[in-house]
Amino acid sequence: MSEHNEKRGTKNDRKWAPWYIYVVLIIGGNYIKQSFLEDAPVVINVIATVIVAAAIFILITAVYRSIFTGRRR
Repeated sequence: MSEHNEKRGTKNDRKWAPWYIYVVLIIGGNYIKQSFLEDAPVVINVIATVIVAAAIFILITAVYRSIFTGRRR
């Protein structure tokens, strides 16, 4: 069991940003999105929420990985 934890601390930490970065930025993005779509139908709101969350997730991951890739070189 401890062997698994040791392996997890090497590669995986640089592959994904900490969970709280995703949570804070996705919630913030959804608050901003909501200010633009207050009167939109539910379907439009749900689609926009999924798009905002996916875009923020991809952006955070790309930036985080590029930062750590640059440090390893």
